[in-house]
Amino acid sequence: MFGVGAGSENREEYFAGLARRFASDAKMFRCRAAVHVENKDDIVFWSTVLKHFRPDDRFHFLAGSRNEFGHETCGVTQCLKYVHALSPDFFICIDSDYRYLLQEKGIDARHFILQTYTYSFENHHCYADGLDEVCSRIAHVPNRLFDFKKFLNRFSCIVYELFIWHLYFLKSDPVRFNKYEFNQYINMTSRKSLLSVGDNGHQVLEELEMKVRRKVMYFERKYPNADLERIREKYARMGVLPETTYLFLRGHNVYDMISCLCREVCKMLLKGEKHNRRTRGAIAALYKNRRNVDSQLKRNIAYGKYPAIRKIEEDIRQLL
Repeated sequence: MFGVGAGSENREEYFAGLARRFASDAKMFRCRAAVHVENKDDIVFWSTVLKHFRPDDRFHFLAGSRNEFGHETCGVTQCLKYVHALSPDFFICIDSDYRYLLQEKGIDARHFILQTYTYSFENHHCYADGLDEVCSRIAHVPNRLFDFKKFLNRFSCIVYELFIWHLYFLKSDPVRFNKYEFNQYINMTSRKSLLSVGDNGHQVLEELEMKVRRKVMYFERKYPNADLERIREKYARMGVLPETTYLFLRGHNVYDMISCLCREVCKMLLKGEKHNRRTRGAIAALYKNRRNVDSQLKRNIAYGKYPAIRKIEEDIRQLL
């Protein structure tokens, strides 16, 4: 190892050496390549996606590695330290965060980097079209109680204009309306009214819409010369539309919101189903399944149905 004073050339050589070792380990394990991801949670998503598009290949996943000071480290910063040592035998998979939207250079398949194109992998698990099936698999009852597609469509349309302002400030004045402040505005996981699914989230969305509208009106008054139309057009070409905005918001926030809704929907579905069950064992089995929300959500990947997942498929084909 080397200390803080080591130059960039030594640092690059250190990570190049690790990369060669990881690629060699993958070959020893009879894997197609070694793959460094941000942490253990990312392995499920990327292993599932790679298995789908490359069913005959096996991959050796690393959820962390030693940094230049010898400490075991994970996260996107650690992944990106290998950018000069990547190859088809050792590549990295990362959450896009805002890298895709801000067109950060070098984050692409040509440089042996796979990215989510959504904010993070969690957004893919929240793709609206598959969420009814998630609840039906858990409760073994068709979900006719809550329309996830309608909810996410309206949620996205509500936050879209504020998100455009956020993207505008990220370029022009990042401190003015930073990620933390924006996420606080749209965070829904702490709202108790989310637990009321009977109105398809109408009440909580009304509250959010009022809050967001006030902030948007404030920005419109304070920055009348902001050229938002150019921003809208630019990001529309990248897939950011009023109805798809939820795919580009902070993944943890969206996932926690959807997980909370799924649990409540399943709870209500099972409550209605209790009257049709004759034995306590059958009822207990249903409620036991309700604890599987996260595992079922992580199965929700709608291959081929929207641009972000299709971009991942294209990247995998190019990289491998």
